[in-house]
Amino acid sequence: MNKRFSTLVAAFAAIATVSYAQIGDKYVHLKSSSNYLTWDKASLADSVALGSKGTTKADMDSALWKANLVRVNMPGNDSIYTLTNKATQKQLSFSAKLNGADKFGTAIAAGISEFKIKHNGSGYNIIGTTTDGKLVEMAQTSGSLMVDGKTDKNGTTGTAAVFTVEAAKADYAVTKEDLAPVLPSFKFDFAGRDGGLFTANELIPVPVGNKFRFQVVGQENSTKGTKKPQYITIDTVMVGTAASVKAASFQLDTTITVTSSAYKGALNEGLQTFTLKMDLGNDSIVMTTDSIVRFNTAGEFEVADHGAGSGVTYLVGYKSFDGSAKLVVDSIQINAPLITISKGTPVKLAGGTGVYSLQLKAKGGNPKAANNDKYLTGTSATYAEAASVYVPSTQFYVKENEDGTYSAQARDVASATVSSGVTTGPNGESLAVVAPEQPFTNQPLYAVDAAKSIYTTVGGDTLVFTKLDVDMANKHIGYKYYTKEEMGYGAVKFNLASKAADDIYLTLVQDSVIAGAKGVDKAVELRLMEGADLAAVGDTIYYGAQALGDTLVRVAYAMEQAYDAEGRLAHETVSGVEVVKLSKKAGLQKQRFFFVAGPAEDSYKIVEATTTNNDILTLNISNLSVTYDEPVAGVETYFNIEGAEAPVYKKMESGHYNIGNGLEMLTASAGVAKMLRVGDELKAASTADDFSLYVDSAYVNRGEDNTEYGYYIYKGAEVKNDTIIGSVLSAKGKFAADAAKGDSAIFRSATIVKDTIAYEGDLKDGKQNKYKVRDAKNTSLVGFKVVEEGGFEIVALNSNKKLAVVNGVVIFSDNVAPLTFTTEATEAPTANEDVEVSEVTVIAGNGNVTVAGAQGKKVVISNILGQTVANTVIASDNATIAAPQGVVVVAVEGEEAVKAIVK
Repeated sequence: MNKRFSTLVAAFAAIATVSYAQIGDKYVHLKSSSNYLTWDKASLADSVALGSKGTTKADMDSALWKANLVRVNMPGNDSIYTLTNKATQKQLSFSAKLNGADKFGTAIAAGISEFKIKHNGSGYNIIGTTTDGKLVEMAQTSGSLMVDGKTDKNGTTGTAAVFTVEAAKADYAVTKEDLAPVLPSFKFDFAGRDGGLFTANELIPVPVGNKFRFQVVGQENSTKGTKKPQYITIDTVMVGTAASVKAASFQLDTTITVTSSAYKGALNEGLQTFTLKMDLGNDSIVMTTDSIVRFNTAGEFEVADHGAGSGVTYLVGYKSFDGSAKLVVDSIQINAPLITISKGTPVKLAGGTGVYSLQLKAKGGNPKAANNDKYLTGTSATYAEAASVYVPSTQFYVKENEDGTYSAQARDVASATVSSGVTTGPNGESLAVVAPEQPFTNQPLYAVDAAKSIYTTVGGDTLVFTKLDVDMANKHIGYKYYTKEEMGYGAVKFNLASKAADDIYLTLVQDSVIAGAKGVDKAVELRLMEGADLAAVGDTIYYGAQALGDTLVRVAYAMEQAYDAEGRLAHETVSGVEVVKLSKKAGLQKQRFFFVAGPAEDSYKIVEATTTNNDILTLNISNLSVTYDEPVAGVETYFNIEGAEAPVYKKMESGHYNIGNGLEMLTASAGVAKMLRVGDELKAASTADDFSLYVDSAYVNRGEDNTEYGYYIYKGAEVKNDTIIGSVLSAKGKFAADAAKGDSAIFRSATIVKDTIAYEGDLKDGKQNKYKVRDAKNTSLVGFKVVEEGGFEIVALNSNKKLAVVNGVVIFSDNVAPLTFTTEATEAPTANEDVEVSEVTVIAGNGNVTVAGAQGKKVVISNILGQTVANTVIASDNATIAAPQGVVVVAVEGEEAVKAIVK
């Protein structure tokens, strides 16, 4: 063997024999004079320095190195090593290049990482070699490197550091942080040997001064009596026989605070208190106890103080019994194991950031063992039997942070309320006050069983992480949500979701009471209303894992019978009994409800949002009664929610209509709104065309929150792209007759461009006034409010006045009973009424027809018999063509044919 190599190995080996342990390769200190080679992390870049080895384990680990033989170079028999630092597990490596100060520094950098360790009589030189053959050594001056003996650009000569080998501290007192620096528990490793209670499970260290008790994870507490904490304790049962080697093994027991016959009148605290001393050379541990159990020749035990007898030391180790090794505590013939600590390494979730269910794993004496295999929820100490992609209280948003740690927060609490659980946010929004649980924040995850996705955090629960296939775009998950459009045009009915009863719906019985009934034809249809419709707040609640940027929204609704025939859904005290009914009682008009999804999101609980108890509607299958109660797990009532049409305002397609009330129809007469009949004596010459009114949306961009479906009603209109010119039904001028009051209904000339209206002659300072759709001065915006099947009222939406008739005068009023109208699609009027719905305009005159906007197009004019009277291509943008008196049909190329009456 190479002499230098054997000398170095001998030096390492000289410090490698430590009592009670069979130890392999170890880390050692490399000492130059009174200084130690230390890994320095204080500067921006890692480097090595010559300085104190420190007194803490972290500092001493930074000054410990292991030499690893790489090869033996031939010729010369030079043994080549790498040097690994214990604290960083990085190799010593230099670039041997000048730094910014034009010196050769000791910063750690790629380059020279293999070294000859050469014995020079008084110690060792550590020598590296550059690719061009220059020798690299550390100088005696800390932070200085020598390249071919020079320390800087100027060629200053240095003195090489000579190192001696010093053993690592062999009796370092172990701390709780050494045992469990991150996880609440740890494991001992007895070099792969069976360590009984010490190695079968993870242990929780419980400090007792500078010593420890150990609890076994999963068996932290006794199963007897008051279930006190229990610890690994020296057993009083002898291993071996009285005639052979005798020793005590280990058991789990609670701490005896008064003398007990189980220990022959002694206490057992010393039997479960262990002293741990660590050899920092390889972090192996020697374990002793404060007290021991000894046996006499008859096999009887006694509890004695540790070290009783001169020079006696009692260790945890192995002794041979009947040819097999048993872990015991004794002082003689003990084979101390190589005991090390198995520390967890942070891991990454394969699924990364996302929504997970978290299933609890807690067995044995764990205080949460009763909830083992149940699922965490957003409410502390509340567990669910199952998690669902439709139940946000069983979902946790888990976020992977940039530093590799994780944070988690539930997406909802287990029970959501409004009245006691809402506050106003910075933008006026309602926020859930009770934030969902955050089981861990900015914590590394450690694998308990990665194959089964079981992880834990520092001081946290052991959990199974299961990523859920959740629709992240659904911000209303867990609750039934209706758009403004659906609310404005629809209603709902509730069908009992039960395998025990089929086709049961909520219905109305005597005194407007809600009950169950068989058959969809019995179902009560209820229209939904939000808080804004009720002058109430707290319906739209923002919740979710907001601390992690995951926001959800739930909405509560009031429910009224379509067209308000019976009132709104409420629970009302009647003769001392809480009754679910439709009520018109003033104080009950703002009761609102959440629709809370079941595990499959195909059925929902009806949960009141304006109570602190989360009371729900419950249907009794036996008698079909409906009650209002606090929820009871397992007997909660779920309903399938079915849709129905019950529009607040009628949706109208743009087009021509007859708008009538019985035998009379709405029309214009000399600019005034009239209710007339065909052939009416007041207008004997009126024809069907006189009652054809053009209805068009008042909005170009109505927006999803606007469900009033505002319209303009025209008598004579010309539509060109986004501009309409015509006479529009409007309110103008006051009307009063006896007690009746209102505004006169007229047809007023106006120009509508996109979402603005300008009335002819309505000027300010010579400039045309223009009004937005919802401007109070826009008196033409109307809606067709549905009041009964097939009927509606015409409402001026900016004043909330309705079309009515007083003494034959049509008015908009809020104190006169409104008319109920029906609509019927009809044909466009003839051209002399100036009604047109394209860019081409046809105007009948005296003995001619004028066609505008059709330059370059072919025009064919026919009489009532179908005979062609004109067939020409128009050369100008405004052409007049001769035509016979009477009704003619004008067909412009690319346009629908229109009728015109030529005078």
